[in-house]
Amino acid sequence: MANKILTTETYHEEVRGRLGVGEDVVSNADIDAISVLPIAEAKVIAAVPNYADLVDDDRNYVYAAAVSMVAAILAPSMTARIAKFKKDVDFSIENQAVDWRVYGIQLIDDSYALINLISTVTSGTDSPIFGVAGPTRYKERRH
Repeated sequence: MANKILTTETYHEEVRGRLGVGEDVVSNADIDAISVLPIAEAKVIAAVPNYADLVDDDRNYVYAAAVSMVAAILAPSMTARIAKFKKDVDFSIENQAVDWRVYGIQLIDDSYALINLISTVTSGTDSPIFGVAGPTRYKERRH
């Protein structure tokens, strides 16, 4: 299946850059997996159905939103991919403690913030707000 939004040659590096990891941690195949890239693009397309008609900055926003969405889908798996502590005969390294679940949520927020920058996207929908009150004076009428 061909990519709809992420069509450049650099999108793999951009996704890894958003996660702050190298190809040894997240491979191109991990990014291109059917459960990752097509799903991320579908989420962005659902929010921006006219993505193919966008130009200039709007096109850049939708592209960056897709990169962030792919990174957000991969983020929860990063805990298992990155060893917290590496020790060898000559050295030992302790990786930063990152709450990948929280970072994944932040990436989703970043993606939707970029979508909201697109000039043709209207944020939210106008719906009437109303409330229903219960029978608060029912007891008073009975007495």
